Amino acid sequence: MNHNPNPFDFVPFDENGPQLKTLEEWMSYGLLRTGRITVQMKALTPVHIVGEQTMNGMNIDKSLFYQRNGKHYIPGSSIRGVLRAFIEAACNGWASQLTPYYPRTKHHNKHAYGFQVLENIELKKGEYIDIKEFSINPKYIKPDIPENGIDLASFLFGYIPGKPDKKDQFNPAWKGRITIDDAEVTESQLSSVQNGNSYKVPDLYNKPAFMGGPHPSASSWWYQFPKEIVKKSETDYRFIGSGFRGRKFYFHQNPVQCIGYYEESDSWNGLYYPKIQCINQNNSVTFDILFNNIPEHLLCVLLFALEPKWNIRHKIGYGKAYGYGSIEFNIQGLFFYEKGFDDYLETNNIDRFRQIIDEQLSVFDSENKNSIAHFIRREFIGQLAFILGYEDSLEQIFTYPCPGAGGFNVSQRGHERTTYSNELNNKINIALNFLKLEPDDNGVITITKDKSSLIAMCLREIKPTLDFEMYQEQSNFEQDIKEKRRFNYD
Repeated sequence: MNHNPNPFDFVPFDENGPQLKTLEEWMSYGLLRTGRITVQMKALTPVHIVGEQTMNGMNIDKSLFYQRNGKHYIPGSSIRGVLRAFIEAACNGWASQLTPYYPRTKHHNKHAYGFQVLENIELKKGEYIDIKEFSINPKYIKPDIPENGIDLASFLFGYIPGKPDKKDQFNPAWKGRITIDDAEVTESQLSSVQNGNSYKVPDLYNKPAFMGGPHPSASSWWYQFPKEIVKKSETDYRFIGSGFRGRKFYFHQNPVQCIGYYEESDSWNGLYYPKIQCINQNNSVTFDILFNNIPEHLLCVLLFALEPKWNIRHKIGYGKAYGYGSIEFNIQGLFFYEKGFDDYLETNNIDRFRQIIDEQLSVFDSENKNSIAHFIRREFIGQLAFILGYEDSLEQIFTYPCPGAGGFNVSQRGHERTTYSNELNNKINIALNFLKLEPDDNGVITITKDKSSLIAMCLREIKPTLDFEMYQEQSNFEQDIKEKRRFNYD
């Protein structure tokens, strides 16, 4: 196949569930520390945090950088979200940011919203929430009452339970031990949205759904692992999945090359390009992280999340799928307070802790409860290194599958759609006959992993987006770039 790899990939869930401990157990991992971390954040690619937006009908004309009281900031909450998501993935914690639904237009035959222009979804008139089966291991859903303890990320960043089942019941919240200040951005660090050289992102013209991408519902093998094929009629097959593939992270890439691909590709039409205001590449901002009563071994996990090894770099803000938001944290100082936040020793401890982390990771003894390796999982760090591995050249381009026949079909109309459906159904029938798969009395064909791969292979020319793994494997992902991203965790 000759297509670019998809811009995101997944860090899988472990079937055994996250490591949960009581508050007392988490508190026992080393000497308690209270203090401050001073951090520099460098923009490896332009960074956009959504602020005020001007509209032209349904279309965004330009999106300004976030500001408050006349000053521009990267909110501490955005930085917090980056670090929490990374720690949850690396340490196999709860999936705190997973949403079990997607908005869909009122008429069921209309296209479901895939990738929204705005990160925060707001329902409009004529829309409703279509709740699908929550296809995730229940162990990864934060419980309303954490009877078996909480995960590491919740210990560090806080835990807010759901509503109690009974009126007289009280669900306690665990206060976060980390406070992250906003990072102020100066006017000189920001791009202009007035000139022809402004940063931009692609969007569908006069369409509420962005790019017509896949949605995380049960009727897809894209976000889900293949489970079954449901035969609704002789000409209607549904591919049903079960179990989310994992936590989604975006690859790093050059936004100019990526946007240029969309502009020059014959497969994409009906796109327009809203301008966005960004922190220019190579500019840096600073902020402080205050931490309170964190055991030293868990403080090491936070420090590792800020400065991960194996060329891992984080992403923040809007436009991550197009290369925007690649950042690098550099710890300038680590200071411990003696008696709360008013009395402290002005001693920079970061070099000592960097040495401790390096030594522990070089051995990677997961059985040693005094080591950072006891909390992070090798296989998940390996996948994070593969997705978030950063090369200065940024040669590889990652783009969404094209619309139309063979893609996500947002532009199919009339005869084109009928022809596509007939050809697809014919190939499905051939594949099922070859594999000797028959539907049961309810029209359900149960699919195993090996059979699903063969079916996806048979249909790849007409439906390459059926199976996520197959799509990525068949892409033009450069092998040398893949090898650079490999993390040997054996």
